[in-house]
Amino acid sequence: MDERAFDSILRKARSPDQRVAWFGALLAEEAGVPVILVGGSAIEVYTEGEYVSQDIDVVGDREKLEAVLRRWGFHPERGRSSRTYWFKKVPGLVDLVGARMKSDLPLQTMRTPYGSVSLGPPEDLITRRLMRAGAEHSTELFQEAVLLAHRYKTALDWEYIRADAKYEHVLPLYEQLRRLVG
Repeated sequence: MDERAFDSILRKARSPDQRVAWFGALLAEEAGVPVILVGGSAIEVYTEGEYVSQDIDVVGDREKLEAVLRRWGFHPERGRSSRTYWFKKVPGLVDLVGARMKSDLPLQTMRTPYGSVSLGPPEDLITRRLMRAGAEHSTELFQEAVLLAHRYKTALDWEYIRADAKYEHVLPLYEQLRRLVG
């Protein structure tokens, strides 16, 4: 798929979260490798746009993904902490965060008109938000964890989240989250 076809498809998305999901599916299809949306972009898809991320965090084979991003007109930009982001006006910044997911939980798969895309498990996303909220003293990051936990509270593996929060030294934030979510 060339840049023009890619741009045409993304313009048809009815919402930012749909655009993120379609982007992930298109990227996986074009690169021929699994793509996992993680971080804020996964939260954006899970919450159907109630939360909107500043970038799209992608786990996958960096070399293959970069080749597709270049073909679609993205260009590399230096970001915070000397990270390289890939930028194109639409859909914005893409952060290739690694080659593998580091989770014991199964990924969630979302089907789109352009193929499937995997999402990081909500339990891991919640724990990572709690970790960042604690480290950055951020109420906003904590609220993102609350939002996701409210959405999926009956489906979450709360013991997994608790054990992970304890291991990551954010158990007090986990306990506060549990009180708020019920």
